Amino acid sequence: MDSAEVRAAQAPPVAAAKTAFHLAHIDGLRALAALLVYVNHAYGQSWSGIKGELPTRVPFTWFRSTLITGHFAVTVFIAVSGFCLALPVIRGDGQLRGGTKEFFRRRARRILPPYYAALALCLLLIATIIGEPTGSLWDVPIEVDWQAIVAHVLLVQDIFRTGRINYVFWSIAVEWQIYFLFPLMVLLARRIGILRMAACALALGFALAFAVMDTRIYRANPHYIGIFALGVVAAYVSYSKDPVFERIRSFRHFGLVAALALGLTLGAIPVLSPNFQNTDYPLYDGGIGIFAFSALVLTSTRPNSLLTKFFALPPLVWLGTFSYSLYLMHAPILQILWQYAAMPLGLDNEATFVALMTLGLGVTIAASYGFFRVFERPFMSTVAKARA
Repeated sequence: MDSAEVRAAQAPPVAAAKTAFHLAHIDGLRALAALLVYVNHAYGQSWSGIKGELPTRVPFTWFRSTLITGHFAVTVFIAVSGFCLALPVIRGDGQLRGGTKEFFRRRARRILPPYYAALALCLLLIATIIGEPTGSLWDVPIEVDWQAIVAHVLLVQDIFRTGRINYVFWSIAVEWQIYFLFPLMVLLARRIGILRMAACALALGFALAFAVMDTRIYRANPHYIGIFALGVVAAYVSYSKDPVFERIRSFRHFGLVAALALGLTLGAIPVLSPNFQNTDYPLYDGGIGIFAFSALVLTSTRPNSLLTKFFALPPLVWLGTFSYSLYLMHAPILQILWQYAAMPLGLDNEATFVALMTLGLGVTIAASYGFFRVFERPFMSTVAKARA
């Protein structure tokens, strides 16, 4: 859900201006997360391919750190999604606006058209200009078969044919599947309360992740159910009039909690997981979830905090309005830039990374914005369109 849609659903007209300022930070947070994912893949693209080993002069631990940071950015996206979807429920006294059927209709209209457009465009690019092996990150997406196409159409590519067609699409499937649990979360929250619901989601999600770790179901990151629920709780803490949440909201040190959660999580990785594997993510995503929860509450309730002002910077807010398009399309754009610009120019690894983070980033943002105007903006709400 876009921040503009959130404002329309959550705020009374008299508070619109104030709430708009409060929620501008959501777009900024999305933008920063999308940029971290871009940095991750730009670095991986720079130190891959037929030019040499992975990597040469930059320590491999730093390369691995970019991969971990990119995953953590997706973790933040999941928490933000729970936060945004909970706001209309808060205003609706615990009810889904328009009911479950209307919720799914709105989600499908908002998420699916840009996704299917990106899917078709990636298939076209693979069939034409970026379909040959180059030894880069893009060598997995080009392994297209009918099973991969069916899996992506049905949005189960997090479990089947993961990484094909576009290696970032797995997270779209994960979030789409969590949407089907959201009405149940709302119902459960009415029965046993938000905090108990979130505790159940965390316990179930993380227990399931560890239980299925040796199966392909693990690729769906089931512990993200709990991270999503943390985002829901953050929305209630930020905006609910319930005395319980008002008391939690009065806590003055959410910034410290966010800093400690992020610092301790990132600091623990080289100590506890020096040979980090994909199966280690649930061990640390909980800490990133706490960071996201605390940052969301802080920036939503403290409009004068430095973090709120940073996330509300106009360039970040603008970028956040089409961060979904940027996320969908940056991978094939990176491959095109690397294959048809950096490689022919003979740039070394460091120069390639600098190029992708400067001119390449500008090209990617411009192309993603064009994609947004054509394939995403037409399916946004009227309020969201006005903001974009």
